[in-house]
Amino acid sequence: ANLDKALELFIALHDTANTTYTYLAIGNVNIDLNFHETAKEYYLKALRLDSICGNLLDMAYDYQTIGFMEKEKGNAKDAIMYLNQASNIFDTIPTNDQYYLQAKYVAYLYLADTYIDLAIKDNDTAYARRGLDNIKKIGNYFLNNSDNSNQFSMLQNYARYLSFMGKNKEALDVLTECQQYLEKDQRDITLSFYYEYLTDVYKKLGDYRNALEASEKMHAYKASAINDSTMNLVAKFEAQQAVKIHKAETAAKQRQMQIIIFSLIGGLIPTTLLVIIIVKNLNIKRKANEILTLKNNLLDQQKSEIEAQRDEILNQKDEIETQKELVSEQFKKVNSVNRKLFSSINYAKRIQTAAISPQSEVDALFPENFVYYRPRDIVSGDYYHVARCGRYRVMITADCTGHGIPGGFLSMLGISALKEYCVTEDDAANPGTILDRMRTFIKATLVSSTETIDDGMDMTICSYDFDAMEMRYATANQSAILIRNGEATQLNGDRMPVGRYVAEKANFQTHILPIQKGDIIYTFSDGIQDQIGGDTTVMFGRKFLMKNLLTFLSANYTKPLATQRDLLDQTITDWRGERPQVDDMTLIGIKV
Repeated sequence: ANLDKALELFIALHDTANTTYTYLAIGNVNIDLNFHETAKEYYLKALRLDSICGNLLDMAYDYQTIGFMEKEKGNAKDAIMYLNQASNIFDTIPTNDQYYLQAKYVAYLYLADTYIDLAIKDNDTAYARRGLDNIKKIGNYFLNNSDNSNQFSMLQNYARYLSFMGKNKEALDVLTECQQYLEKDQRDITLSFYYEYLTDVYKKLGDYRNALEASEKMHAYKASAINDSTMNLVAKFEAQQAVKIHKAETAAKQRQMQIIIFSLIGGLIPTTLLVIIIVKNLNIKRKANEILTLKNNLLDQQKSEIEAQRDEILNQKDEIETQKELVSEQFKKVNSVNRKLFSSINYAKRIQTAAISPQSEVDALFPENFVYYRPRDIVSGDYYHVARCGRYRVMITADCTGHGIPGGFLSMLGISALKEYCVTEDDAANPGTILDRMRTFIKATLVSSTETIDDGMDMTICSYDFDAMEMRYATANQSAILIRNGEATQLNGDRMPVGRYVAEKANFQTHILPIQKGDIIYTFSDGIQDQIGGDTTVMFGRKFLMKNLLTFLSANYTKPLATQRDLLDQTITDWRGERPQVDDMTLIGIKV
């Protein structure tokens, strides 16, 4: 009830962070009550909200939580999918926040545990090696942070890996090392798993005496860990005790008959001794019955407690269903707010699309071209602009600081300024001067009486004179690629942005490059090179990098430009796989 009130308050206050946290807390309560599907609904709500807000580290925490739940349900493949998504984000975004660091290394631990479970189930060493990779990532983190419980679990998983790989002596050494953590906040069920692993290793080593001792401890801890299957265990225990009593009575009767027979035959055993023995056996039987009665009473008491807990859980389930209905109503209100927000952002996209040069203008100035433009979010921090300035045809490619709405605002500033600074033939003949004016404009605009903003943009300006067959260009923290007769050349300029920069030079430089028919010039932002992807078994992923972009363009430059654009899109999509797009992407090709 308190969580519901908190959720209602945070939604009313538009407090996204605490709303997300409350969704997670409600999900955790449902996990404790074994309502996994309801828990997953709340976890996914938290994930969607963090995704909308672009809170990548919180998204990673959400993925880790859902992955753990799927692991507990026995859905190993789903667990690995969610845990890998969490791990990929944690590996990509560095943080010193202990909250996220703990979640990061726990995700590694869950991945190791799940991969090793699959290795044992499918007898697959590839899964085992992936489990080891995640154990290596953990290193000494839990040890250095005195996290005894997780350090204990990590060592157990390492021992399981070693045992699976046939290294049972090394596995026994690791399990022995675990003993220092046995009594430090470990639950009975956790200890039962430990002794189960220890039993298995002793059996593989042929040490059956220690295997038996470990097995007895395993059963002792399992017996004390009462769970939902307690009633079946009670029935089984009672049946076993009945068999034992029957065997004891039969054995006692046999011993009594043997004593009587030997006494009659030999006449050496006094009748009194026979009576004593019979009485002693009867006492043994009586004590055994008393012990059995005590155990049955204890089990009856435990049964009553479990039934009471079951009734309490059912009451809580009814209450949670009521709360679920209330939360559903609140979620509808949140969705209404989100729809209004997305409507505003989509309208901003329409404005930005109208400001960027349409494809018809690009085609009119550059008959052979392709434009690859992929915003990361609805609006983009990348933009491009074409203009006809006297004898020059100008292509401008720009990348503003950030992406999404902040980047979109900066892009509108840039487009507006270019329509003023790139107008005449003299402007186009000196693209370095255009960058100088843009820098002055950006620095003057992004300052107020209370705050100075250091954001800006990277930009490439190419002015084509097809009569003189030359191209004048200037770059601000970008580069371009010229491919001529199959040879790729990287065109570099000034390594400073259009904006505030600690090591800025007084002016941007204009470069003059002779061009030939058949040349292709590619200008682009850094979104493609920075995209994370590659082999899905590599947890950290890798950037696409400039060398791969050069390789792609050199291999495909002879193809039609529209085909190049489609192949580039497919290549980047395949490279990304399931990983998210990290930045806006723009690449423009112009054929002379």
